[in-house]
Amino acid sequence: MLKQDDSQQCAELRQAFLRHLPKRLDTLTRRGLRQARDGWDINSLSLIFREVQTLAGASGRYGLLDLAEKLFAIESALADSLDRISVPDASTSAAVATLFDELREIASTHTAPAGDNRLSVAAADLDRSENGYALQLVPPADYWKRFPMVASPAAAVAKTVPLPPTAGSPAAVPVAEATEKPLEPAAPPVDTGPSRRAANGQGARKVYHLTDGSPLACEIDQKLELSGYELSLLDHVGEVIEMIGTFPPHLVVVDAHFLSELDRLGETLKSARSRTSHRVAMLTLSEHGDLDVRLRAMRAGADAFIPLPAQTSDIMARIAELTESDQTDPYRIMIVEDDRSQAIFAESILRKAGMQTMMVTDPLAVLNDIDAFNPDLILMDLYMPGCSGTELTSIIREREAFVSTPIVFLSGENDTDKHFEALNAGGDDFLSKPIRPKHLISAVTNRLRRARHIRRRAQNQNPRDPVTGMYERAHVLDRINAKLAADDIVAQRGGLLYVDLDDATNLREQVGLIGFDKLLGQIGVFLASHLDASELVTRFGDTSFIVLSPERGATELAEGSRALLDRVVREQFDIDGHHFRIALRVGVCPFSANLGDAGSMLTAAERAMSDTRRRDRGSVGMHGQKTSGDQTLIDNLHAALRSDSFHLVFQPIASLASDDDGETEEQFQALLRLHGDDGKVLTASHIVPAAEQANLIDDIDRWVLGRCLMVLSERSRQGRPVRLFASQSLAAARDPGRAAWLRQQLETRRIPGNRVVIELRLPQKAADRELISGFAAAMHQIGVGLCLAGAVPGEAAEAAIQHLPIDFIKIDPECIADRSPRMRDELRRLVHTAHDHSRQVIAPRIEDAQSAATLWTIGVDFIQGNFVQHEAQNLDYDFRAAAG
Repeated sequence: MLKQDDSQQCAELRQAFLRHLPKRLDTLTRRGLRQARDGWDINSLSLIFREVQTLAGASGRYGLLDLAEKLFAIESALADSLDRISVPDASTSAAVATLFDELREIASTHTAPAGDNRLSVAAADLDRSENGYALQLVPPADYWKRFPMVASPAAAVAKTVPLPPTAGSPAAVPVAEATEKPLEPAAPPVDTGPSRRAANGQGARKVYHLTDGSPLACEIDQKLELSGYELSLLDHVGEVIEMIGTFPPHLVVVDAHFLSELDRLGETLKSARSRTSHRVAMLTLSEHGDLDVRLRAMRAGADAFIPLPAQTSDIMARIAELTESDQTDPYRIMIVEDDRSQAIFAESILRKAGMQTMMVTDPLAVLNDIDAFNPDLILMDLYMPGCSGTELTSIIREREAFVSTPIVFLSGENDTDKHFEALNAGGDDFLSKPIRPKHLISAVTNRLRRARHIRRRAQNQNPRDPVTGMYERAHVLDRINAKLAADDIVAQRGGLLYVDLDDATNLREQVGLIGFDKLLGQIGVFLASHLDASELVTRFGDTSFIVLSPERGATELAEGSRALLDRVVREQFDIDGHHFRIALRVGVCPFSANLGDAGSMLTAAERAMSDTRRRDRGSVGMHGQKTSGDQTLIDNLHAALRSDSFHLVFQPIASLASDDDGETEEQFQALLRLHGDDGKVLTASHIVPAAEQANLIDDIDRWVLGRCLMVLSERSRQGRPVRLFASQSLAAARDPGRAAWLRQQLETRRIPGNRVVIELRLPQKAADRELISGFAAAMHQIGVGLCLAGAVPGEAAEAAIQHLPIDFIKIDPECIADRSPRMRDELRRLVHTAHDHSRQVIAPRIEDAQSAATLWTIGVDFIQGNFVQHEAQNLDYDFRAAAG
């Protein structure tokens, strides 16, 4: 049986949920439809998914099973995208939009006018049933498994609801029997669902965020959840007021959009603070920082006021201060009072507030006890025998360890001159007896909170983070200016490095804001661990770092920077189980440039870094250094990647054998092309060497593969599936995350893996063969084929055919051009070996019928080249006619 208070609380929670449900559903459907139809971003997707989870769990808990079922369907549709850290594709978005439209229709049936109790199903109504189910409750199969908070929809009332027996379903039991012990009061319906509460645990700090849905608000919300706060998102002042009145949080965050509602919130906060044992703080954000707005916020009860724009890290630091758990390290209070009854009175009040106390009734014994107890605050009487409070305070202040320990006088003395003497002796505050308990607690707590904050800052003198190895930005900038202020600056060694993350926008889209913040943290740790002991690194900007290198000369700075770039491209960064490789760009400004201040040096180093964007990733920009060499092609490659101006052409790969069943596999080779500045078309033979030199080959590989998948998806939609051969560099095989990325792309676009064949150059080295072997195995796991191109008769080709798990072998064009009998015999043996190991053989660049006929006689399976068809931007080729 539920206790009466608990039952009443559950009923109040249910009514509060139902009252605001229409508004929440309307907000959710509007946001969901806008994202599904106009395009997703990963952060909005995460927030919508969490709200769907919240409402699904709460709807099931309160018996709204039709609504819960639809919300669960949306949750299931979006879950896969979140697991892959990607946005839904077009088909998923269309399905989600349809579900949101259906949700809107269901929501309209639950929008009750004033006085209508449609959502509140009376206990008597639950007995009326025509189909074996409770009235208005027609549950889907296994529905109870989705809502672990209750055993059945009857949990809201103390009645047995008969459910028809189904395989695996629980038998109908009385609620009192199903719950052998009193149920705990239900959590607020705006909580983030059972899974979220379980993750947070019992000690999570509750935060209500009155949010306007801005990008800053979304980023704050994600960081709050990552930090373990129990977060509830609310977008209406009425909801916040009701939730504060029912379940006072530890913190209320108010976005700038709601600044006009602060007075209403202030009244509710005042009431909540008067009846709760924990601190209820409020942080307000504002687009205006003038005094009138600040005063208004403070008068409404705000504990912190942050004008915008502001960094998320600064806001989170302030939130951490406001929600600091006092119970983890209780305040220690020494009560110095000769009147034992007065001392016991103060001690009982402070102990009930969770503080540790030590009562000292003999003032002369204080100096013996103070070291062992080490109080955070001393509550001092003014008049005591043997030694007055003023005298004792002066003695305590002479001891170095207690110079800053707050001393608060508590006395019935009304003479203001005596008050002044006590404060002048070293007291921090004066409280008059008699004092109300809550005033004493408030005065002590506020004084202690400020004192601890000051003490923490004073103790944190080391500007270097012991975990990451990075320094505080202010410290590094101060060191730079100190170096610049030294004598003979021109002759000084050392310089400043501006390090920037390349392709940061795409990385942020892949991993989301929280994942991106983790990645930057890992990069900072990497930089700090690979620098000399004398060098200092710190975060600077959203995607950048600065490094102060005080000892190296200009040449050493450039060489060290290149070595750092070489190391980072070999490093793997793990974000939530996904592996990423990154590239950095470095600009160097030596102190010998004599620029005069840190700001000028930073600007110079940043410009030097920006200059490297016109060159390859591995280059280092030096302030004042002129670049040499023709970078036109590399510049074009950079521009093509930014503007998506590469394009593909296709050439059919035709079978030389006719199919008895008349079915012919349609397959094409995808060929990379780029229009140069002179109007000429650049082929892969021009593009690939320059891309490898500029460290752009990985980006181009992904572009080719991504564009092939787009083509395959479109052909599949048209009901005309084909197979595409996509050329890739050996860098693709070196990338441990490539298989996972390709799997995600195939699943997202619903493309069978056998529609893709990855083509690599045949390896000549044993180490490369080993690398390709692992890569081919990973490709086969997702159904993707592998083709090795450039096969020349000999040991390397035979070793690849015999030992590598490949599907196709492509003959080197020079062997085809050699029409000597010797080459024909060698090719015949190569083809025979390939067929013995179930490999199919392709001959490229076939220009005439004679070559095709010769290749047919030696057993080649497929040919490709202008004899079959010239390259084209479409996939129009009649394979059946060619086979006939």
